[in-house]
Amino acid sequence: MNYKSIVFREFTHESFRRIERYRQEEVERIASERLERQAIRGNDNNERRCMIKSSKDEPICPKRVPNKELAVGQTLPRVLQHKFPPELIGKPIEEIDSYYRTDYAFVVINRNKTIFRFSATSAFFIFSPFNCFRRLAIRILTHSLFSTLVMLTILTNCVFMTLKNVPEVNEYIFTTIYTLEALIKCIARGFILQKYTYLRDPWNWLDFIVITLAYVTFFIDLGNIAVLRTFRVLRALKTVAVVPGLKTIVGALIQSFISLRDVSVLSTFILSIFALIGLQLYMGVLRQKCVPTYESFLNNSNLFSIGFNMTYEAYLNEINNEIYWYKENDIYLLCGNASGSTKCPSGYICWKDRGLNPDFGYTSFDSYGWAILACFRLMTQDYWENLYQLVLSAAGRYHFLYFVVVIFFGSFYLVNLILAIVSMSYLEQQKKVEAENEERERRKIEDELELKNEEAQKTLEAHALLPVENALGFENSNRKISYSDVSIEHDQSGKKNELNNIRSSQSSIFQSDESTLILPNAATSDVTTKSVFDETQQNSANQDRKSQHTSSFSYLSERNQNDNDSTIILYQDKSDEKCASITEVLLAQQSDRTSIRSKDMNTINKCNPALLKLLRIYCWEWSCESPIFRKFQAVVAFLILDAFVDLFITICIILNTLFMALDQPGQSEKMTRILTVGNYVFTSIFATESILKIIALTPAKFFKNGWNVFDLIIVTVSVVELGLAGVKGLSVLRSFRLLRVFKLAKSWQTLNRLISIIGKSIGALGNLTLVLGIIIFIFAVMGMQLFGQKYAEKFGKDMPRWNFFDFFHAFMIVFRVLCGEWIESMWVCLECVGWPCIPFFLLTFVIGNLV
Repeated sequence: MNYKSIVFREFTHESFRRIERYRQEEVERIASERLERQAIRGNDNNERRCMIKSSKDEPICPKRVPNKELAVGQTLPRVLQHKFPPELIGKPIEEIDSYYRTDYAFVVINRNKTIFRFSATSAFFIFSPFNCFRRLAIRILTHSLFSTLVMLTILTNCVFMTLKNVPEVNEYIFTTIYTLEALIKCIARGFILQKYTYLRDPWNWLDFIVITLAYVTFFIDLGNIAVLRTFRVLRALKTVAVVPGLKTIVGALIQSFISLRDVSVLSTFILSIFALIGLQLYMGVLRQKCVPTYESFLNNSNLFSIGFNMTYEAYLNEINNEIYWYKENDIYLLCGNASGSTKCPSGYICWKDRGLNPDFGYTSFDSYGWAILACFRLMTQDYWENLYQLVLSAAGRYHFLYFVVVIFFGSFYLVNLILAIVSMSYLEQQKKVEAENEERERRKIEDELELKNEEAQKTLEAHALLPVENALGFENSNRKISYSDVSIEHDQSGKKNELNNIRSSQSSIFQSDESTLILPNAATSDVTTKSVFDETQQNSANQDRKSQHTSSFSYLSERNQNDNDSTIILYQDKSDEKCASITEVLLAQQSDRTSIRSKDMNTINKCNPALLKLLRIYCWEWSCESPIFRKFQAVVAFLILDAFVDLFITICIILNTLFMALDQPGQSEKMTRILTVGNYVFTSIFATESILKIIALTPAKFFKNGWNVFDLIIVTVSVVELGLAGVKGLSVLRSFRLLRVFKLAKSWQTLNRLISIIGKSIGALGNLTLVLGIIIFIFAVMGMQLFGQKYAEKFGKDMPRWNFFDFFHAFMIVFRVLCGEWIESMWVCLECVGWPCIPFFLLTFVIGNLV
């Protein structure tokens, strides 16, 4: 990417006039293109007429596209970061992307080199881009601390929303903070009329709606509609716009909703068909009860003591009383008169339309709404076997075909089709992100190479090659030094060398960490160098200690394999018979051996800074020059690092797991003593192994291996548990010993591979898990605020286990819904609240499972 044309200039009045001039030039260009197309249309030349098959206003020149590296929210490319003047941080500067040069816009770059784009028009028709208040708002908005404070405010507000009986003043405080945030954004960006303003960003729509509803509920008494305050919990969605990576997940979720339009219509259509079929087949069937026959009343049987003869009309009225209906296990028996249905006992007859439907009256096919809810229950397979048994008891066993068809098409076909589309949406979004990341990496590499070449150019200009000529003993003759596309011409008159052209290359000889000079027609010498020009002066002071090698060269070229090992090949010019000393270029011979101390230091330097400091204090001076200690260390290493010792430790892990599996309540005293001794033995073995490994490997190498650190943690917990065995409540530490079984992955490659895959999957699902957590939190708080008080009024102290009274129980209900069990909790909610529970549970189930 070519960024050479980008110049950072502060946005001034002249910049605004320049935008107007660009806009005028764009208008004139479009007008001229229209005239040219009209002239082409009037020409009968078919070849030229083929050029205007596009739309009327399509420009002739190639369509310009914005630079993704300079988009809002992106970090300024590295090749531009060193060019950016520090005094312009947080200040409006001219547009750096030529695509937007005709827009009334300017750019602001903060200390983190993040790009912001603002409208150059006046905000609220008052605050121009040069207004001091607007510039202050822009500086606050672009500061990294601003988004951090907003995020902390959101998290604090979420914590307060989970509490009950919170003073209303807290809501006033948070609303004031959010209002101040929105006001700063509006002053900095403008409100809505122009591009790049506050409401032109869809992520600000929700924020604006929530703030507006908050003020509506503050100043207007809406009665029962005051539940709008519940939607304050949607502020938690603001974290999506703040936390990096969440926008991708939400974008894929929204895209999946768009892709599900056709499938949603298909699903609704199929569910409607099955609901109508169920409505026709099973309307009123689930209200059938076993009632006493008329003869039972007339015969004055032992079952009923009426004491008088009654008319049939009186009998019909009497059997409506629930006390006469037949029960089994305190549940009214559901009966039927069809073949294969449940029959009533002697003295009873099965009558329809008696009492309520099962499950508090919410399981039925008596209307289209309840029928489609029952079909949706079958499609999600939540407690469907109960509905299946009820229908077969009332309608007959042959009606199992209805459930087979509904579950096959609904659960196996529609649900999997929906999940497949959602998965495809996530996959497409992931491919786009991967493509963008690859493009970003490619551009980053290009920027790195360009940056290296620019630094090389600066190095050449700084040295001007004059000290190198003197140090190398070059005489004034025609020479050309080339490195890939780098060429340096020497003037014959002996003047300063001039840099003619520097182009992109994979690396630079002036930044190579290690280079090897090969002298083909002289004594070959491998040397280590960091920079030819930087080391020249250092070696000049030590000429008396260097060996003299002479040769003549016409050009130098480098073939770089990597940043740390590159080869510089010097070719001899046979036509040049003069010799020049290269003593000052040669450095000390590279050693094939690297000291253990140096390697350990490189290992430790990769650690966390706090751990690095700790290791340097207690572990770095571990090495000892005493031959006795070194011999002892070698013996320990020979023993503890042996393969048979690893096998022995593996056997001990398996035996330790078996010993822990034998532990059970009510065991004999002898068994308890055996298990206790076994625990002491195994803990001693594992502790000894860790100590000996530290001695043999030294702490620096020991802590480099993650399995060693894991094992040391388990050993430490086991030792602590042994010391606190008599303390109640700390026996839970004993369960950590079970984690030793994961040490088998160290020698069991398949298990190691599976653990690695699981770990990588958990890391990749981090953003998705965070989005799911936000959704669970939102629905839990909404349920608590909407239904919590109703539960308290309905049940009082006899609160059911699954309720919305507090945040914890609401969270567990929402989590239960996402696990697929929603119908039973919804029945209890319907008993307390009524119909609002149905859309709440359905939305929770659908949105939660789509994520």
